[in-house]
Amino acid sequence: MRPMNARTWVRMTGLVVTLFVAIAAAPFAQAQTPPEEAPATIAVAQRRFGFGPTLGFLSGNGLTMGGGGDVVRGWFTGGFMPIVVFANARTPDKAPRFNYYNSLQINEDLAFHLFRRPRLEGALVVGYKFNTVLGHGGGAGLGVLYDLGARVGLQITVGLAVFPSAKDRLVRDHAYPTDRDPAFPPAIQGGGNIGLVFFP
Repeated sequence: MRPMNARTWVRMTGLVVTLFVAIAAAPFAQAQTPPEEAPATIAVAQRRFGFGPTLGFLSGNGLTMGGGGDVVRGWFTGGFMPIVVFANARTPDKAPRFNYYNSLQINEDLAFHLFRRPRLEGALVVGYKFNTVLGHGGGAGLGVLYDLGARVGLQITVGLAVFPSAKDRLVRDHAYPTDRDPAFPPAIQGGGNIGLVFFP
């Protein structure tokens, strides 16, 4: 066997030292690595029944109340609902126009459970709506409930609503002008609501 020269000896010694340093430093590095923080959770009270204020352009501005189980919950919401119909004049320049209406709206919705995360749960929301200007309708959307505390949650809902007789009611009952065409069908409404729900 050929003897190792000095250069080869130095290289091998360096490799061995590097290996030992890496092995010795591994436990220390592992000890210094901060553990992953677990998601913050809140010990919540019951979620079977709740009520509170809500604001928005999907279900109106007023109060909501409801409850149920882990799979399905029912919500009843009612309040003031502003209606704005954007239009274009029946002229060559199609000048923009709009009409504003005050209305009241009630909503009866079912929320079907979709997912649950720490402090957050989501649901598919479908239901019936009645608006004093637009008439009978229905809607669908997504809703989330975020736990702000043991007895209070932030409720956010976004979606679309359809009122089939909206245009006829506007013309017949609310003197909608005949010199313009709606830029978007008034039968289709949409938006979102945000509110606080208190669980006693």
